[in-house]
Amino acid sequence: MRQERSLEERIQYLEDIESIKKLQATYGHYVDKGWNGKEVDFESLPALFTEDATWKCAAMGVDSKGVNTIIDMLKEATADGELGMHSFTNPIINVSGDEATGKYLLWVGVKGAGVTNLVYQSEDVEYLRTAEGWKIASINLHFAQMLNS
Repeated sequence: MRQERSLEERIQYLEDIESIKKLQATYGHYVDKGWNGKEVDFESLPALFTEDATWKCAAMGVDSKGVNTIIDMLKEATADGELGMHSFTNPIINVSGDEATGKYLLWVGVKGAGVTNLVYQSEDVEYLRTAEGWKIASINLHFAQMLNS
């Protein structure tokens, strides 16, 4: 039999989902660059991750462990790019206590070395609630299609 949640528990669940959506959008904002003077915000990015976070993408050959390794990987991955713009869509977020998962469809526009790409991907994310709030514990990126010009 399904146990009903109290009003306070339901409100907390909704607040958690909104906090996670904001965290994910903030991550995208921090790694975007290339318009209106925008640059990747490497100073602010570490605060979004747990210390032992992972960031994986088989198609890119990336398997980074630890927040500092992730930041170094992102610095290298974005160094030659002129533009990076992330759009996370169709969020499916599940919260269970102090852990949560998110599944997203993701469009990323990138331009570098004279080539413009629009990449369609999916992203699986795990989150942990910490004393500082929700943080990203893992990102697993899956390429679906790349369109280029």
